[in-house]
Amino acid sequence: MTTTTRDEISDEIARIIKELMPELEGEEITAESTFEDLGMDSLNRVDLLSGAESAFDIEVLDEQVANLVRVQDLTDLVAASRGV
Repeated sequence: MTTTTRDEISDEIARIIKELMPELEGEEITAESTFEDLGMDSLNRVDLLSGAESAFDIEVLDEQVANLVRVQDLTDLVAASRGV
């Protein structure tokens, strides 16, 4: 994927979340949305991180996982990893 802007990264993360959780289709997922507020359990979060790693060709380290609470947190991590 050749995502280059933070907005594109955030949009792709929202797409992955909706793919994992079809019940959120039609719901607004914002940068400030927390994974807990979206109803994501630990398995959903693992699947999200795996999807993000594949989509953005990055690696999320175990030490980083605890800091990923909001969509913005994951967007920031991806952007930093891609030099955006």
